[in-house]
Amino acid sequence: MPKQVDFRFQISEHSPYATLIKYLSPKNKLLEFPRHNMITWALAAFWHPLACKWSGRFSDADLKLKARTAIYQLQQQIIYLAHVFGLESELGNQEILTNPFHYDADLEPNFDGSTPKSLPTLNQSDGEQDLRSLMSCENDELLDEAFK
Repeated sequence: MPKQVDFRFQISEHSPYATLIKYLSPKNKLLEFPRHNMITWALAAFWHPLACKWSGRFSDADLKLKARTAIYQLQQQIIYLAHVFGLESELGNQEILTNPFHYDADLEPNFDGSTPKSLPTLNQSDGEQDLRSLMSCENDELLDEAFK
């Protein structure tokens, strides 16, 4: 059996994030996605490239690719939140939702199940079309697509 890495998190009942921790608690049986995925996706989309840089085990090219992957994942999370809360019109044509990076998915090593195996190649002009196609997805498909 592979060696496990444990992570435990507790906060005060009075913390402004207490609702979040209760929501992610094993006691909540009504989550949109598996709990493990929700936590990993949220952490990985921002902190994974920084953790890899901290570890010192990755080349500059690998770190840049990981940062691009994280940016893509964060964009998908923005789109998901906008869709869930009916804020699509407020996103408009914001540049944050276009993806100016060119990805070569074959260069990305798959270190764990939370790392996407493929990413779309988008040009600036593709951003608006990509936003429309993502907004037509069902809620549960939006984040699944970002973290395949």
